Amino acid sequence: MAVTDLVLANRPFAVEYFTDVMMPDGIFDTALYFQRITAFMRNTSGQDLVGVSVWLEGVSDPGIVPTGHTFTFPVIPAGAAVRVSWLADFRNGKPGKPIVSIMAQASGQSPRRSMRRIFVSRTTYDEATKSYVIEVPEGSLKVWDIATIGPRSDAWKPKCDPDERDERLGPWVPTRFQSAFTPNPPYAGIHGDLPFADPWWKILGWVVFGVASLVAAILAATGGGTAYVGVKGKFDDGIGEGDPSVDCCDPDWKSVTKETGLDKGKITGAGVASAIATAGMAVGLADDADPWWRGQEATPPPAGALTTSEAVAAKLVYLDPPNAGRAYRVRADWRYERVTTAGSFDFAVDEVRESIHVSDGVEVKAKSPIKGFSEPLRIEARFAKKGKEVYRGIELYAYALVVSPDATWAGVVPLSDDGIGPDKKAEDGVYSGQIHLESVFPILRKRKAPFAGKWRVLVFAQDVNLADPKEPPEIQAQTIGGFMIASAIALTFDPNLPCPIEAQAVVEVVM
Repeated sequence: MAVTDLVLANRPFAVEYFTDVMMPDGIFDTALYFQRITAFMRNTSGQDLVGVSVWLEGVSDPGIVPTGHTFTFPVIPAGAAVRVSWLADFRNGKPGKPIVSIMAQASGQSPRRSMRRIFVSRTTYDEATKSYVIEVPEGSLKVWDIATIGPRSDAWKPKCDPDERDERLGPWVPTRFQSAFTPNPPYAGIHGDLPFADPWWKILGWVVFGVASLVAAILAATGGGTAYVGVKGKFDDGIGEGDPSVDCCDPDWKSVTKETGLDKGKITGAGVASAIATAGMAVGLADDADPWWRGQEATPPPAGALTTSEAVAAKLVYLDPPNAGRAYRVRADWRYERVTTAGSFDFAVDEVRESIHVSDGVEVKAKSPIKGFSEPLRIEARFAKKGKEVYRGIELYAYALVVSPDATWAGVVPLSDDGIGPDKKAEDGVYSGQIHLESVFPILRKRKAPFAGKWRVLVFAQDVNLADPKEPPEIQAQTIGGFMIASAIALTFDPNLPCPIEAQAVVEVVM
């Protein structure tokens, strides 16, 4: 009997449960209890696979507890890659590279097992020192003296005292931090081990900012409940006198679409805004080599000396607002210090970096008008790279937010380029999805909200880390995922201008 040729096409990545946003570089962090183990499975058989089942066999770390679910596909076209995900509780997970095992079986064929490692870190917060610590097997990174550009208005503040700025949903743009890395164990030579033998150390700093931002959003949206997160949810050194602000408009999405009582439109919007904002730190500290790597190269230790700690202090000035898919510029002024058993050595850089995670825009198509009780609302999106090429297949994690006429309901619709269902052809650069709005009608009727009218479609996409695991770590590290390359939400530093939230398509729904 033939073995099912449906295999993992990428390293599984983390998608935060409440916001539906991919974590920086897809790294799982135990401070966020609920995350989706998300991956693409590719049909490599050379022919269509029929009657396919895909399920998560398990995770090698028993502290990570996934929820069982089997995906079924009537047909997976030859060469297509389908997106699958499983919700898991990471609160008792250990920092490291546990193995995820996924099984796939097509009709009349024997099952195939695919295994890949995922990256898991653990972020904690020390109230006494007001610092975050993120742990991985190669060591720990402490981050403190954090300053951010945050919202001054109440736009992203669903419910709390207007004077309590730290309860806002975000976004928070990093402008200053200090950090110290303690290797495990101390090492000889110029370079120590990269975290997970893949990301730069700056990525873990980005994870810290990402975790703090998402925790702030989750706690604000859930009324401060701590059943969902394991760290403090605010930045302590927020806005200083005279600093610019990010002043985002209020989308006024009042829907409650999850059992937690979350406003789905606003929490997803806040997550997207935070992903855009915190990525500015990663842009300023460079894709090709981060301050730790460059500092190490500039400060070779004496023969026989062991490096016991390293520190990076950075200030970031945004020459342009950090926005999805834009080649915005960040001026980074950072200093690296290496502490060894033979003394200390330092190196400083002041430079301007530009985001390379760019797009020439998104084209969204949705038929209008449609009959809400007999036609699905179908969405097609094409995401242009810089130039004539488009993103295809597993290069993007894409989704749309569909908002009802009076914004009392919003739901997330996955967008895929897999040739299945509403998607006409796999890997052609058209990401498609659909929603049957009749399923929403009872919710709207209960709220006395209109069903017929103009429904808005907001499209988002993040790039996926597709680094070849066979490449050297310092080469793999130059491929980074999780950057928002398309967004219906933009940021501005002008407090007199609201951040635009613009639908890329509007669909007239009739009864």
